[in-house]
Formats: sequence, structure tokens, C-alpha cells
Amino acid sequence: MKIPEEIAGPVATAVRTIATTASSHLGTDCIWHALACQHLLTREGINDVRLVAGYAAWRVDGQDPGAVVCHHREGSAVAAGTGGFLFHAWVSCGQQVFDATTYQFRQKLAALDAADGGRTRVTWCPEYLLVDRKDCKPWRSVRDGLRPGLYCYDAIPAIVAQVTDHPDTQLDAEAITLLEYVHQRIKENGKLVVIGPRGLAATA
Repeated sequence: MKIPEEIAGPVATAVRTIATTASSHLGTDCIWHALACQHLLTREGINDVRLVAGYAAWRVDGQDPGAVVCHHREGSAVAAGTGGFLFHAWVSCGQQVFDATTYQFRQKLAALDAADGGRTRVTWCPEYLLVDRKDCKPWRSVRDGLRPGLYCYDAIPAIVAQVTDHPDTQLDAEAITLLEYVHQRIKENGKLVVIGPRGLAATA
């Protein structure tokens, strides 16, 4: 079963809302985003959803040569976790790629600009991506691309195994309860205000 847009949208909104109000590692919490999406999609009856990890990159502007958010071994890391290793996590369903972290592009490049004094253009920053794997591009095509919206997702089996086998790769009971509550409220009326330790977020 494929992930339809009408399911992907509310799932991504619920995950984003909780992350932006509660995550203490926003920008380096892709595993949590993937696990949260996987959980909610499974509850929606989409059972062939897998957590995937590897390398990824996205071109966020076509005129600025440096406008690439990169979690790829052939590029430079943006907001890589201290003491960790460079990778990205997302979920897949058949040939679909579903990534609920793309709303973070501006934040990630702003952090890089603050460090090196740059002013990177961001003209493409989708709230989430639900795409077919055949539309993914090689890393160099994203790096050298002349239009925004190019993306690369390269699953690496060794990284998948390292991430999925880690004992911390799981959602705790509190996170599950909150996810399910917020998701249900969004499905019911689409409007919700969440206040957490990191701030406030409104879904509509």
C-alpha cells in the first residue's frame, strides 16, 4: 500500500508540531522524526513502512551555488551531532520516500551561515517530502544543480543496521501518547496549538 498525501500531510504536521515545541535537538533529530512517522503511518493501516538511514542532500535554491543542505559523505555536514557520524534517517514504503524533516532547511542553513558569515538563499523549504525513489538524483546532480527542489536519498545498509540495532532507536510511551493525541486532533479539525518547553506551535 502506498502512502497517500491525505495521510502523509496530517502525520507530518503532527510530528513537526511536537518536534518544534519539545525537541532539545531540533535539526539533529531525524531518527525521532522517522520513528514518529513510522508509528503514525502504521496506525493508519500502512504496514510496509521501514526506517531507512544513509546519506541525503537537498538543493534549496537554484542561483546560490552553496544552497545545499547536506548530510552526505561527499559533502560537508550541516548541524551534525557532536561526537556522532554523518547520516540522515527517513522512512520508506515500497518505492516511496517520506521525510518529515525538510521544514528544518532554513534553520540548518542559518546555523551554518552564523558560523561562517554567509547568507545562503533558501527558496525551497517544503514542510515534508513524499516522493518516488525514481525522482531522487545522484549527489553530484544535487550539488551542481541549477534549480531548487533537487534531492538525493542514498540508503546505506551498514548505517541502517547501526541505527535500527541501537537500543535508543525507539519511541517512549509518553512520546507515543502525545503523538497519537496530536495526530488525532489534527485529523479531526486540522487546528491545534501546542505549547512545549521549546515554544509554541499552531497547526493552522
